[in-house]
Amino acid sequence: MHTGQLTFFGGVGEYGGVQVLYGKGEQAVLFDFGVEHSSLLFPKQLTLYEPVGASPGRELRQFLLGGMTAPLVQLYDPQHMKDLDMAKVRRSWGNIDFPHYEGIRLFIGHMHTDHMAILPYANPNIPVYMNHDAHSLYQGMVAGGHSFDTAARIMVCDDLSVVDFGEFTMQIVEMDHNSTGTAGIIIDGGDHTIAYTGDWRKQGKHSERIDRFIELCREKQIDLLITEGTRLAADPSAVLSNQMTEVELLSRYADIVDEAEGLIYLQMSPRDLERMADMMAIAVEKGRKVVMDASHAVIWHRANQEGLRILEGHPALGVDILIVDATVTDKLQVPNKTISLEEMAERKNDYVYFYKFPDLAHMIELETLGDSQGGSHFIQSDYSVKVDHADVAKYLKTFGITGHSLCNGGHAHPEAIADMIERIAPKAVITLHSRHPRSQDTRGINAYFPQKGETVTVASILASTTI
Repeated sequence: MHTGQLTFFGGVGEYGGVQVLYGKGEQAVLFDFGVEHSSLLFPKQLTLYEPVGASPGRELRQFLLGGMTAPLVQLYDPQHMKDLDMAKVRRSWGNIDFPHYEGIRLFIGHMHTDHMAILPYANPNIPVYMNHDAHSLYQGMVAGGHSFDTAARIMVCDDLSVVDFGEFTMQIVEMDHNSTGTAGIIIDGGDHTIAYTGDWRKQGKHSERIDRFIELCREKQIDLLITEGTRLAADPSAVLSNQMTEVELLSRYADIVDEAEGLIYLQMSPRDLERMADMMAIAVEKGRKVVMDASHAVIWHRANQEGLRILEGHPALGVDILIVDATVTDKLQVPNKTISLEEMAERKNDYVYFYKFPDLAHMIELETLGDSQGGSHFIQSDYSVKVDHADVAKYLKTFGITGHSLCNGGHAHPEAIADMIERIAPKAVITLHSRHPRSQDTRGINAYFPQKGETVTVASILASTTI
């Protein structure tokens, strides 16, 4: 019988950039396919302020030469490699000899760039597995200009579906995170079972999914649990234990919309389409109209065209969205009517503006034109640019806008991770997606701390772990 093994290309000692290869015999699966946020380059994303991005047309070469993605040539589209010398790529990995597999497939757990940034450069011959709603969101992101498309063969999977690799199986399990369609996996290699959570949280709207994942792991008697640990700190006592739930967050949002007198600027991630839907419905219920940045509107429209299952029957599907004309570009096929900044300024208290940070200058016109001055509110809701960002704070102060932070994060609290570990009771646990994995309370379960570039058998992990 062949032995299952893991190779850790990313997610070790860092936030995001998870790339772990599980292989057995001649078959393997890589999960996920992202780039870590604080690496040399940040993947294309429109929600951050002037990130240092890769050079257009040379992205994959720079990700590979910078040691930011797995140095396995079969993963990538040759058109993006541009005859790159892989010997020089391997040099950035210390010329380590990595395992070779006849077939490698990909699993992408969700659509945040630190988990899927390399997808546009994947080999067209490689199957890429993802949850149904993650695929719908990805199609929206491509249409809205938030990601490049991929030539790879996307295999859209239902919740709890099982993929048979011959030597092992992989079950896809929906989780809860602040990106629509997030899923983890359970790998059954016959000799050992491995569960990978992906990014998850217990404080979200679907905590029952986490409980179900735990019960599935218990039933399958998981040997090795691989979990994220984003919120772990060097000093565990420094982590706040209180955590706002999604229900509480939406209730506070509803109160702000109800009481505000001026325009409401809402800055949130368009990859959390369920929160977007809930906030749209609340805005309409409170008598406000929804106006939206063009790229956000395109993501919303295209993702729903693809049949988002999580939003079936949601009242937000019937909301008429107005698109701010100043955000429309030639590259975007906008699906709705437009509205000008001048029109919005005339009746500021009529609108909730689903807004993105690069359009901060819109406030100059929206807050000075029209007869009604003052009374506007700015809500930051788990967006990458916070209310206290220097530029945001300057605008809020200049125009007397009240700022609010409505956030509960997409990641599990350390206590929730400890509870999951205890309930699943694996033989060993690995914490990825964290700079402080050793601070995790494992409730007496042995922990293993892999090194970047390390290949190790699952059996060796189970035999060599320490509490």
